[in-house]
Amino acid sequence: MENNDLKWAFFSYGHNLGDFTRALETAKGMKNTGTRVKFFNHGGVHNHMIRSAGIDEKDLSPELSWEQHKIIMDINRYKAKVGTPLPVSTQQWIKMAEADLEAMEEFQPDGVYAGLNLSCMISIPYAKLPMVTQVPTVNCPAFIQKELYNMPNTMERNFFMRRILPSRIKRKIMKRVLLKDAAKASLTTFNEARKHFGQAPIYNITDIVRGDITILPDMPVLSGLEEKDLDPGYYYSGPIFSQMNLPVPEEVKSVFSQSGLNIFCSFGSSGFPETLKKIIKALQQLENCNIICSTTTILDPKELGPNTDRFFATRFLPAHLINEMANVAVLHGGQGTIQTAAWAGTPVVGIGFQAEQQANIDGLVHAGTAIRIPIYDVSTKRILKAVKKVSQEKYIKNASQLKDQVRSINGVEKTVEIMNDFVLGRLKN
Repeated sequence: MENNDLKWAFFSYGHNLGDFTRALETAKGMKNTGTRVKFFNHGGVHNHMIRSAGIDEKDLSPELSWEQHKIIMDINRYKAKVGTPLPVSTQQWIKMAEADLEAMEEFQPDGVYAGLNLSCMISIPYAKLPMVTQVPTVNCPAFIQKELYNMPNTMERNFFMRRILPSRIKRKIMKRVLLKDAAKASLTTFNEARKHFGQAPIYNITDIVRGDITILPDMPVLSGLEEKDLDPGYYYSGPIFSQMNLPVPEEVKSVFSQSGLNIFCSFGSSGFPETLKKIIKALQQLENCNIICSTTTILDPKELGPNTDRFFATRFLPAHLINEMANVAVLHGGQGTIQTAAWAGTPVVGIGFQAEQQANIDGLVHAGTAIRIPIYDVSTKRILKAVKKVSQEKYIKNASQLKDQVRSINGVEKTVEIMNDFVLGRLKN
């Protein structure tokens, strides 16, 4: 069997811009090999991009609502109380899994890309189909085992946790928690649905996003985890991020044509809107500074104030192109935004809102191209100091060197190769 005889079903979490765009870029790359692909999602504000990319799709019911998504984001960012259950009933999980199974029965795929669509962790094993997941490196057990997983700043809620308890102790705490039953309380209804399908419960945070093979759209120089240390079934593919087919607005060109420092700011779809407002207000105090902001879905651009000759905000922008035009990027640390900046050779000031985002920023810090500010330390003084520092020559030089390394790998091509080799190997056995 050849690649163009294969069929791949793609699922993603359509409210999460990072997971969705990784899935979409991979699906586009897969389609370019002649393989038939089709998308299935349980709702999502970004799903309109699928049809624009010329890929077949089918919306499944029931959908995960935007209100449910907001609670899920608060759980992921530890903004909600630890142990807060996922806002999905047992019956909704069952119906979602049943919809997955019906779609699979109709499409008859050779393999399934599951992304962070959690109903797939019920339906695809039940259907006994080969499953590929693609997740940030922090979800690889070896990353936690090696004590690279830092405590999320949002969990450090008092002076002792923030300033006194050593980082190495906090990493040991996270290792102890995450490699055991950390997800048990949040996954109660999910596991009740798994029981309905005759499956054992999942309590571990890494197990819930593990596929038959699990692809990390990353590279050791960015993650800090050497390839030889990856768990069996985990593979590095290299960076994958969205290259949105959007024009650069004339307002962006106009703002960035002014003299001074060009700054691009984006908090993806998971940053705190109140923090973004604070950052923009701080940046506007810099003299001779031009600011472009992509607010995505977290707030209306109008909430940041009127556009001017030196400031422009809009919801979505082609981040890879804007980063190339910027001198500095102020980012929330999502894998896509960080990798886009690395690809463009742009120094970064990062504020992570969850452990993955902190880890992504720390990768750039280790490469000498970024400064990370803990969420509890965000202030006008810290922001301005960090922006001025990363605009210095040594950060620019390091960012240029990292750019060459990132551009030397095609993450989409590598992912497609891993996926097809995996399924073809299964079909031969």
